[in-house]
Amino acid sequence: MHVPAFTLFARLFRFFSGRRKLLYAATLSLIILGAVASLNIEMREDIEAMLPDDTSSLAQDFRLLQSAPFTRKIIISVKGGPKSTPPELIETMDRLAKAIATPDITNIVTGPGELAGTSFNSWLTSALPNLVTEQDLSGIALQTSNAGVKEKLLESYERLLSPEGWALKGSIQDDPLSFNSIVMEKMRYLNMIPNMRLINGHFMSDDGKSTMLLADTKIPMTDSLLSGKLLEHLRTQVAQIVPSHMKVSIICGHRYTLANADAIKTDLFIILTLASLAVLAIYLVFLRSLSAIYVFLVPMSVLVIASGFISLTATNVFAVTIGFGGVLLGIADEYAMHVYFSCRKGSSDLATVIGEVSRPVLFGGMATLISFAVMLGSSLPGQRQLAIYTMAGIISSLLISLVVLPHLIKPALTQTLPPVIKSERIITLPRKWVIGVWLFFMLVCAWQSTTLRFNGDIRSVSLVPADLLSEEQELARTWGDMRGKAIIFAEGKSLDSALEKNDRLFRELSDKVPSGELVSIAPLLPSTATSRENRERWTDFWQKDRVATVAAALKKEGANLGFTPVAFAPFLNRLAGRAEPVALEELRSAGLGDIIDAMIISLPGSVRIMTLVPDRPELLASIAGDTAKIEGVRLVSQSRFGDSISRAISHDFLRYILLTSILVLLLVVVVFRNLKKILLALTPVVTGLLSMCGIMGFLGIQFNLFNIVATILIIGLCVDYGIFMVCKLTEGSDHAADRAVLVSGLTTLAGFGSLVLARHPAMHSIGVTVLLGIGFGIASALLVIPALYRKGSP
Repeated sequence: MHVPAFTLFARLFRFFSGRRKLLYAATLSLIILGAVASLNIEMREDIEAMLPDDTSSLAQDFRLLQSAPFTRKIIISVKGGPKSTPPELIETMDRLAKAIATPDITNIVTGPGELAGTSFNSWLTSALPNLVTEQDLSGIALQTSNAGVKEKLLESYERLLSPEGWALKGSIQDDPLSFNSIVMEKMRYLNMIPNMRLINGHFMSDDGKSTMLLADTKIPMTDSLLSGKLLEHLRTQVAQIVPSHMKVSIICGHRYTLANADAIKTDLFIILTLASLAVLAIYLVFLRSLSAIYVFLVPMSVLVIASGFISLTATNVFAVTIGFGGVLLGIADEYAMHVYFSCRKGSSDLATVIGEVSRPVLFGGMATLISFAVMLGSSLPGQRQLAIYTMAGIISSLLISLVVLPHLIKPALTQTLPPVIKSERIITLPRKWVIGVWLFFMLVCAWQSTTLRFNGDIRSVSLVPADLLSEEQELARTWGDMRGKAIIFAEGKSLDSALEKNDRLFRELSDKVPSGELVSIAPLLPSTATSRENRERWTDFWQKDRVATVAAALKKEGANLGFTPVAFAPFLNRLAGRAEPVALEELRSAGLGDIIDAMIISLPGSVRIMTLVPDRPELLASIAGDTAKIEGVRLVSQSRFGDSISRAISHDFLRYILLTSILVLLLVVVVFRNLKKILLALTPVVTGLLSMCGIMGFLGIQFNLFNIVATILIIGLCVDYGIFMVCKLTEGSDHAADRAVLVSGLTTLAGFGSLVLARHPAMHSIGVTVLLGIGFGIASALLVIPALYRKGSP
């Protein structure tokens, strides 16, 4: 007895029996439309496919990390040869900086420039009252004592006698006691490059053997085509300008994009070619009929239709989604295979056969659709897109297999099937042995599953070429870990409100973060309130005749060294005068604009100020409480982000498993309504999942973002196999389920087997994991379900 709904496909078969040309024309038109639409696919190769795009805390952390100073910069480091000198390196870098400049490459910086011009010196003298702290004033009190004045004035006198003394005359008159050194000391908090010193206004490594430039680009890191042109331009200019004895490293996100794009393109060719050839070979071995060519064309057609559909529904298509096409080839023929074997049996009433086979085929397809539909609720755009792509392919496969394919298959006059799939049971093994070995294997896998670990490192699912990794390591050795910093954001509605929070943050961190490792603009750009407090403290300090005392000491000690009585009048007048506030624009004029602006992010309605600290877990743990208690302050780090991703993967894995299992269970209950049949149908699912987790745990393969896709796939396909086999064994169906499960299972494994050969970690990861789950799921469907089932039982 058929459920009435399934007679629809029998009626459709009869309807189109006299209208086959119309059916073929409509199907061919759909395939052509899919092919034309897929030509417009714009693929993205960036890792953003596997990062949240919602309003979750994890998504916010990622977006904040993307604003780090060096994240979107082009960094070029030039290392000299054994005989290279700093002047030669500087001259080479200046030439290279001019050569690489284009409308798309801007803000090229080889150093902060000369910080000794008029603007800088003027800023130094005016900034001190706004920046001085109580600790600074304690030092000034020592410097302005009689002994301190004598010592500092003697140092200034000796500097005047040096070869550059004449040039220093004006600065010594303005600052005979070296008060400006207090401000210069505060500038160390702006040093984002740990192993850097300045030579002639250029970045130079501590060993004097390397120089560096930083640049911005308008080219998005997600655009592989323009990234390739950008890198070609940079390498061409390097080859023309940099001498051969110098070594050049180019570090930028575009290199990662291009490396991943090249790997994926190569993988796509290999995967689709090998998967197609493997599927064709399986058909030739097992089907041995000209009609089999139509079964082979089903997954090819489905791939075209699904690709066209995703191109129409998504602005940008992630390359990994298209890479999933090799797997879709193996999945899409599953339903066609069941229809093929049923139609080939030689029945005179094909309409009845289609109605009969449509029940397990549709329920199997619904199980897979349900599994992937769960992923539509993912916060990861890549997972959602994979779900849409696969669901479009499955629906296409179901319709083509049940509506179009039956008209293309001629029933066999005699059973000419290969001996390997002629028998009622494909493989016959002792029932007790099968069940015993299966139970033992499941127990071992369940035990090993407890050792499975989740890996949230984004780089584990992104290709990092060996040469690029080597250059990154060389950059870190030469310049220090510029990019391995945790970032603390202080956010306010205006610049000044953000600066107030940044001041408080600096006070909390200055005693906890080791000297030289804290990067902050707070010491040089305090808030209005802090600046005013500092000026008031400065003014109070110079009351009670302190200026007169210093003037007398300078006059006395200056006379001993030959200075005129009015030599230091500018300095003394400034001490006695009114201290004025210093604005951000004055820092920019002094040559500090690039550094300051790199730490300030202006947004519509708010401003964020960054503070950088070493990304060390023990340090972050010690300051986490201090940052959390300041409203508007948020700590973000790559290491903590990786931990958050790991927790999210673990949470999503359990959530997907639970939700998918409940929905699939409900479907199986609706299909069979019998506890034993339900348990039998779920046997491949349990076997596949435990096998995957157990073997991964045993081999130490960590679970990543893409393995969630693998898990969903295992549930969806394995329940298909269970439904097909249980329908055959318990309902007397004669639609050759075991033959279809074997052959379609082999084609699915061929699709996943091709993914194992991929160089790209994401696709390789899917291939390895699903190969494990599906492989053991198929084996359990063909061997364990028949062994557990006894004829005559309900």
